[in-house]
Amino acid sequence: MGTPVRGVLTVARPTDPGDDVTAVLHGRPDAPAAGSGHTLLVADAVEQGRRGTASWVERELALGSKVYYKGWLPEGQQHWLSGPAGPRGARDAFASGQLEFLDFPTLVERSGATSAGVLAVYQDEVERAFDDLWPTVAMTQESPELPMADDAHLVSEYATWESGFDVLTGEWPVRMLCQLSVPAESERAMWETVAVHHRDLVDGVWSAAEDHGRWGPRGDLDAHVSRRFGAAVHGALRAAREREGCSDLHVDLAAVDFMDVSCAEILMLAARSAPAEQHIVLHNGPRFLRRLFDAVGRPPSVRESEDPR
Repeated sequence: MGTPVRGVLTVARPTDPGDDVTAVLHGRPDAPAAGSGHTLLVADAVEQGRRGTASWVERELALGSKVYYKGWLPEGQQHWLSGPAGPRGARDAFASGQLEFLDFPTLVERSGATSAGVLAVYQDEVERAFDDLWPTVAMTQESPELPMADDAHLVSEYATWESGFDVLTGEWPVRMLCQLSVPAESERAMWETVAVHHRDLVDGVWSAAEDHGRWGPRGDLDAHVSRRFGAAVHGALRAAREREGCSDLHVDLAAVDFMDVSCAEILMLAARSAPAEQHIVLHNGPRFLRRLFDAVGRPPSVRESEDPR
């Protein structure tokens, strides 16, 4: 239990394969292959998440990255990573040491279940990889199933170590993919996870990213994803309040293809519930969105940017 497992892994708990939905984790079109990043992959079904993760791991192996994978490893069957659903080249990567696996119970044991301990484990892995002359490091972990609904302190610890991941990817050529399996997590855990990862997340037909001080949702925003969209808006507003100086949230709507009434209402309600000194500033809003916001009731704290860009 004390060392990463290589070769054929024993698997995780049996889970319902869920809906047969094809999900591909697309690379950011404006991001260089060698860049760093900290992304959340959201999946409504287990198989959907595995397909996206397998695509990501396969790409990282092809790029020559050292890949660390953390997940559930009870006794039993073969882990999906080294089975037919896993990424191409995974078995060879396990054998060569390019791909390493660490199970969650061992991670808890090593870290003491504290944010400082978790970050120390990740920092050690990164340093070890670069000492071994790997050019880049890729790290991913399965949905952790943390009992956040019953433990406010755990929510705080989780947010702290995720912020530490931002620091890690900011200082080193490290790409990190956090996985969120919606069926495996409580409503509180889902909300907090998406809120913390609002800067870079992929969730089926929509995604969000932060660029040059603007938070930008992309794709189709409908009732099915409205709860998670609301969590991301909440996280973006919270992060804006933590900045020094102006706490306004600048939202770039140029890449929104569709938004229904439920998501429009969530955005307007979030603006109403924000502190009086905080505003939501909309950039590049298509005409249909401006009409929609007016229809659901645009509060004074939501304003259009005068910047033509």
